[in-house]
Amino acid sequence: MVIQNKVTNASCDRELILIWLGGKSETTQISYNSTVTKFVEFIDKPLSEVKLEDLQLWERGLKARFQLTTVANKVLVIKSLFSFAVKTGYLTLNVGSFLKTPKAKENLADRILDVSQVQGLIKYGVKNERDRLMLLLMYGCGLRVSEVVGLTWNDLKPHNSGEGKCTVFGKGSKTRVVIIPDWLWVRLKEFEKYHRVNQYVFISRHHNKMNRSVVHQMIKRACKRAGIDERASAHWLRHSHASHSLEAGCNLRLLQQSLGHASVTTTERYLHISPDAGSSQFIDF
Repeated sequence: MVIQNKVTNASCDRELILIWLGGKSETTQISYNSTVTKFVEFIDKPLSEVKLEDLQLWERGLKARFQLTTVANKVLVIKSLFSFAVKTGYLTLNVGSFLKTPKAKENLADRILDVSQVQGLIKYGVKNERDRLMLLLMYGCGLRVSEVVGLTWNDLKPHNSGEGKCTVFGKGSKTRVVIIPDWLWVRLKEFEKYHRVNQYVFISRHHNKMNRSVVHQMIKRACKRAGIDERASAHWLRHSHASHSLEAGCNLRLLQQSLGHASVTTTERYLHISPDAGSSQFIDF
C-alpha cells in the first residue's frame, strides 16, 4: 500500500522515535525516551504490528507497579507517539487512540508542605549553601528543578528595590522572567562572590552543570534529615510555593505567569486545596 501525505523518510521505528523526540526539551526527551524504550521492549514487535490488546496488556502491567498518575503520564506519552506516527504518514492507523487515559484521583493537597516543613527542610536538611539556594529558588520562586540547574549567571539581573530577576528557559521551550525577592537576591550575589566558576550558577564538584537526578537525590536525603515525608520532591516545593502564594493574596494570573503555566486552568488547581479548611467550618448547627 502506498502511504499518502508522508512527511518523513523514517525507515524504522527508532528513526521515527528520534524525529518525534527532536522538537522537545532536553528534560522531556529524557523522560519520554525512557518510557518509549521500555514500551518497545515490552511489546517486542514493530509499531505497525501493535494491536489494542498489546496496549491493554502493557497498561495493566503499569497499573500493577505504579500509581495511577504515573500510569496516566506514560499512557499519554505512547498515545502521543502513535498520533505523531500517523500524522507524519509513517503509520496508517492510530491504535493508540483506542487506549483511554486513566483518570487519577486529585491528590495535590497531599503534596504541599506547610511553611514550617519548608523551613525545616531548608534549615536542617541540607549541609551547604549551594543546595540551600537551589531549594530556596524552587520554593521562593516556584522554579522547576530543570530550570534551577539550567540557570546561568547571565540569566540573573538586578531589579527594583534590591530585588533580582532571572530569565528562565522552561517547559515547552518557553522563556519567562521570574522576580527574585530581595532576601534571596542578596544570598545569590554573596554566593556568586565565592562560587562563580563557569556560566552555570550551580555546578558539580567537577565544575559541570548539575544533573537533575543528583538534585532529586539530594532532596530525598534532606527530607530524611529534616524528618519530612520522604516522598517529597522538587515539585512539592513548587506546589508549596503556589499554594502559599495564593493563601498570602497573590493574584491567580500573576501566579500563572510566574509558574509558566500555559493555561490558567492548571493554576486554578491550587485554589481552595488546603486540607485544614473547608466550607463546613462556616456552618453552625
